[in-house]
Parts: sequence; structure tokens; C-alpha cells
Amino acid sequence: MGMELVEIGRTGRPHGVKGELGLHVEELYVDDLLRAKAVLIGEPAIPYFVRQFRAGGKLTVTLETFTTREQVSLLAGLPLWLPSDQVTVEEEEAITPWDALIGYRIVAEGYPVLGPIVDIVDLPEHYLAEIEHGGKTVYIPLHDDLVIAVREKEEMVDMDLPGGLLELGS
Repeated sequence: MGMELVEIGRTGRPHGVKGELGLHVEELYVDDLLRAKAVLIGEPAIPYFVRQFRAGGKLTVTLETFTTREQVSLLAGLPLWLPSDQVTVEEEEAITPWDALIGYRIVAEGYPVLGPIVDIVDLPEHYLAEIEHGGKTVYIPLHDDLVIAVREKEEMVDMDLPGGLLELGS
């Protein structure tokens, strides 16, 4: 097929009796979804043409050819996709798996407490935590092998860091 798909959320339960389907969509994709002429539902993703969306408190979709609750209930609770060329999320806003750590500090043996993390840099191979240290910007690699634990209560990340990271770029 060659078309990249982006999972934007999941279908919910049928809404009302006329074949409307509730949708649970990540906030950043809602505008793209509301512009779509068709949505892809399920695995494998099957396209369905959209008759109308309703977004007021609860986001729902009415699909072409679906007119009853029973028909649409077969599509409940499935992944919801859009073709990537219909998704306008700016790259900078892409959410990394590490974004939750912004504001956290890094604790590593042989280092002072580092941070707080001011940003997460998304590189093709890996992610970097951006911190200020000694008046300079320092980048700490975020990798599953290096992160020992994330302590949400204390907003700390325990890491196993190689020596000499703070000298980099100085």
C-alpha cells in the first residue's frame, strides 16, 4: 500500500441509535480528523467514508452506510487512523516518550544533581535531555539502558551515566 498511517486514537461506543460512533482522539489530532473525508478503523485499517462529525462535549462520527447502533457497534473499541499526509502535527510538537520528564532533575553516580530538564531533543537515533549546567547547555542522552528509574514523586530520574559528560561541548 505504501501509505503511512498515524494512530490518532480509538473508537468508542455507539452513541445514540442512528449509527453514530463515539471517538477518543488525542487532542493534537482533532482538527485533522474533523477535516477528513474518511477515517480508517481497525487492524488492518479499513477506510470508512464520513457523513458527519459532531464535536461538542463528545466527539462522534456518523459513517456513510451505517444507520443503526448494531452496525456501528462492530467498530467500537478499535484503533483509529489517519493517513500521515492528512496529519498536520508540527514536528516540534511531536510528543516524545520522554516529554513527561521535562522539569525533572537527573541523579547519577559521580555527578552533582543535574537539571532541571528544560527540553527533550528528538534525534533520529535517540533522545537528549537538555539541561543548563554551570552556565552552559548540556545534553544528556536518554536511553532505556541509561535510565535506571523515574521517581515521579520527587521528579527525579536516576541514571547510569558514563564519565565526562559535563565536559562535552565546553
